[in-house]
Amino acid sequence: MKKLLLLLPLLALCPARSGAVDLPDMRKQAAWGEKEKKEFLGFLKTNQAVPAGQVKAVAGGNGNGRAAPHRARYASLGLVSDTMIVDAGAGRTKTETTTLGGKLLVGGHLFSWVRYYAGVKYNRIGQDKLDGTRAHLSHLEVPAGLELALIPLGTPHTRYVLLRAGVSSHQFSGPANKADFRAPLLGWHPAWNLGLGYEWQFENSNWRFHSLAEGYRSFYRSGKTQFYGLGVTAGFVYTF
Repeated sequence: MKKLLLLLPLLALCPARSGAVDLPDMRKQAAWGEKEKKEFLGFLKTNQAVPAGQVKAVAGGNGNGRAAPHRARYASLGLVSDTMIVDAGAGRTKTETTTLGGKLLVGGHLFSWVRYYAGVKYNRIGQDKLDGTRAHLSHLEVPAGLELALIPLGTPHTRYVLLRAGVSSHQFSGPANKADFRAPLLGWHPAWNLGLGYEWQFENSNWRFHSLAEGYRSFYRSGKTQFYGLGVTAGFVYTF
């Protein structure tokens, strides 16, 4: 059918007669090879009428229509350091130190500039006990949420400002009991998260580097210890 469409302009110049067909001189037709020229002349010799009407579009692939575009996914691995402020009661707060930890996130694009993410973060935190000793607790965080990847005006399209918002679940565990603390953190605590960062892509690569300032605050629950924290995350992202 494609070849036939290419022939239509020449057919208009070569009207068929009632008997023999006047064949055009194809020697100066440099756009075609010898095979195409022979096929064209053979078609004219058959004295067939040129089909009329509009050529319909033909669906490509397996006939199921246009394939859905691939939406990029990504995996992020970084280091995180944060400081936690715990509500000690009676209007007092206590700042607890944390160790350097790791964060793994996986996610993808809902739209070109809207992404989703979920993952896990781990570090350790120290908390004073009633007996004056210090307990070292494991801190596991499971975050999930959405982020906007915005391109500032006048900057390359490989640079993004990240605005992140979501929820998380924090688990504190260790060789201690809740009764050992004035404001125990042991157990699961839901929280909300916010983050602001910057991300840039290495030239001609699927790798990106990002850094973010992120904060979290526990949901208020009667009888549960309240806390909030602020930290910095830096790491690498691979897009696939």
